[in-house]
Amino acid sequence: MAQKPSSVIELRNYTRILEPKQREIWSPKKIEHLRSLGMTGRAAFLWDDNSNSLRVYDRLCFENIDPIKSNEEFQQNKENVKLLEDYDSSVSLAYGRIGLSSPLYLGDMSFGALSGIPNIALARTADITGVLTGTGEGGLNSDVAKCKRITVQWASGRFGVDIDVLRKGLGIVIKIGQGAKPGIGGHLPGSKVTESISLARRIPIGKDAISPAPHHDIYSIEDLGQRIWALKEATGKPVFVKVGLTNYIPYIASGVASMGADGIIIDGSGAGTGAAPYVVRDHIGLPIDLAVSWVDRILTDQGLRNGFSVIAAGAVTSAEDTAKLMALGADLVSIGTATLVGMGCLMVHKCHLGFCPALLTNKMIENPKRILSIDQSVEWTTNLILGWQEEFRWILRSLGIKNAADLVGKRELLRGYNMNEETANILGVKLDSNKSNPYIGQRPYIKNSSDDEFWTAEIKNQLWELTGVNGKSPGESVITSMGTTAPPFVDLPRNVCDFLKIDGAQVTRPSIDPFREPIETFCYLGNGKIRLSLPVFFDNISESDSIREMFLKVAFSMGILFDLNYSSNVDNNFNRAMILDHNEFNNSKIKLNPSIIIVNYEGSIDEVHSAVYKLNKYDNLVFIRVPSSEHSISLVKSFDFKNINGIIIDSNYDVDSDNLDIAITVSEIDRYLRNVIYEGEPLRNKINLLASSKRNRGAYDVFKLISLGADAVGLSDSALISIGYNSVKKFDTEKAREKLEYFILGLQKELRLLAGAAGFNSISSTLTGNHELLRSVDLDPLIRKRLNVKPGGAP
Repeated sequence: MAQKPSSVIELRNYTRILEPKQREIWSPKKIEHLRSLGMTGRAAFLWDDNSNSLRVYDRLCFENIDPIKSNEEFQQNKENVKLLEDYDSSVSLAYGRIGLSSPLYLGDMSFGALSGIPNIALARTADITGVLTGTGEGGLNSDVAKCKRITVQWASGRFGVDIDVLRKGLGIVIKIGQGAKPGIGGHLPGSKVTESISLARRIPIGKDAISPAPHHDIYSIEDLGQRIWALKEATGKPVFVKVGLTNYIPYIASGVASMGADGIIIDGSGAGTGAAPYVVRDHIGLPIDLAVSWVDRILTDQGLRNGFSVIAAGAVTSAEDTAKLMALGADLVSIGTATLVGMGCLMVHKCHLGFCPALLTNKMIENPKRILSIDQSVEWTTNLILGWQEEFRWILRSLGIKNAADLVGKRELLRGYNMNEETANILGVKLDSNKSNPYIGQRPYIKNSSDDEFWTAEIKNQLWELTGVNGKSPGESVITSMGTTAPPFVDLPRNVCDFLKIDGAQVTRPSIDPFREPIETFCYLGNGKIRLSLPVFFDNISESDSIREMFLKVAFSMGILFDLNYSSNVDNNFNRAMILDHNEFNNSKIKLNPSIIIVNYEGSIDEVHSAVYKLNKYDNLVFIRVPSSEHSISLVKSFDFKNINGIIIDSNYDVDSDNLDIAITVSEIDRYLRNVIYEGEPLRNKINLLASSKRNRGAYDVFKLISLGADAVGLSDSALISIGYNSVKKFDTEKAREKLEYFILGLQKELRLLAGAAGFNSISSTLTGNHELLRSVDLDPLIRKRLNVKPGGAP
């Protein structure tokens, strides 16, 4: 590393811990714990109070251990380290070729995402403590290259990779995906591509470094096998494969093992990152605890487990997490974010901007005024590993297990609390419903929020950044960093969609690069009569005439629908909807052709049929608006669909008292329409299904509702919030119009990101009703079955 100028101030102390603005996996208590390890190198406690956590494995406990009594016993004996002499924390990788002093892998964090000094500190720490660390995909820092206990990453961008780099260290990691953004490539913003990063990555200064979503020479498991053996032949090193945790992970792991890899790194959602789109980080992929057990079981059943290493990654926070994941079936864990917390990370989620208050992810410039002390970083991280190892050995002692390897797959030692039987079966553990445990986490439930509570500060900030009310990149997908704060395993779910996670394509179904390949977002209504630029429409906009006129203009210019609530020459219980193909527009007169006439169901079914019959003389599409309710599911089955073109399910249309989450209503009505044969084909081919709710938030809700069966999704409050609308203050509609257009552009780009990550290039032809793209996380099985969605983690 270059000699630092004498005027540079070195950071050698921890910065004050910030009070989080939202629920975090990395709570102040967890940060304090890791800092304690970093300062002392000694065990602090064994079992954490997880009572406020929603994570699945925070609702697991070792059967015969009372965590409170165990912690008390530990505090009485923690100075007597002789009690640990018979307990061995060492494990091995790659069929015994790589030995580790502890079951810890220090993550794969790239040179560029981190500021250089943390990369060096991690590599030196691995050498000192006898564990292992990865270089990430950002090329190889010259100081890191001097260290021995590293793996070199071979990622889709191949930044700075050649044969000499590949021969460094103890092994190679083929990165197919990562937990924070499965299905898309890496992303280093151009602002962080300074001269030193440019040289290491061999890319231009100041240009975004965006790795392709797929490896363009790996489109099948057989292609992956060829790369594994080519790298082995070229280097003589063990080869591991890193994947994000997606729907088919048990089969992916089986394929990786069958193709000759030495192990797999499974990176769950919640994992840290230097930069990722919000919509991807929070809504694609599954948590690590749901996958490990089935991966272990399938590999064992297929005779592939012996010697093949399973590394569990993604928000692993403590030695307790390590022990639970190993008991579920992992050989060791990856603790990338934890090491950064041990070096001072405050979980600000702004790594991508290059101005890190802890100096961990700040961009590398010449003559900086402040830098992180490399000696202090090595000391903190070394102590962290030693303290973690000591806590883990105390846990082994509590369990009566002499060797760490003997803990792997011992699911019979675990018991599940506050979870349904389906989730317990996925984990391979028994439920304990008789005992109460004050340290056990909560089962997630849907938070019934007022509008003010529903639209959290984090959701509002995302919407404002999308439109440029806040932020400098309006109309672009919103970028964030570090681990997820999303429901259902961090924040409380606010609707059923919050329990659903989207699939990310990897190996078995390659992803499509949304930055380099076209992805179609348009959709058709009325058997092709209406074409929308993307599957959304503005609905339930009941503000002033000037606001409604602005929405109408934007809908026209952006090629989407707008519900005019316009009185026509028919009865007052009809609404008109504006569409793209109209003949004339001005402030006072609107002529529509073709159009959608909406019949509001407010009386008897006979009245609906009579209204539909009268409308047949108009050359328009006729849609019936029904509330999102149990009654509507039954009501639809009595419709005469001869002259009906579609149904709008509206969760704001409060006619019935049995309101139902819109996700359930959409799924069940879609399923009914698909099962009814009308004139020789499924009725669903004739009938469009629209889903409207004032609480539809953004691209992720749109994507999930379309996957459940909707053709298009109605937005209202999210659009108003995104433009900074305030009904009390004076509002400039001309400026707001541009922001609303950015809102639509941003939604379109985020939908393309989700579609590309899921592995398809057309929303209208592939997404609608494709339940296989979704998995539920610890959702009530009765609701899950109504959605026709599989549980996450199960094969």
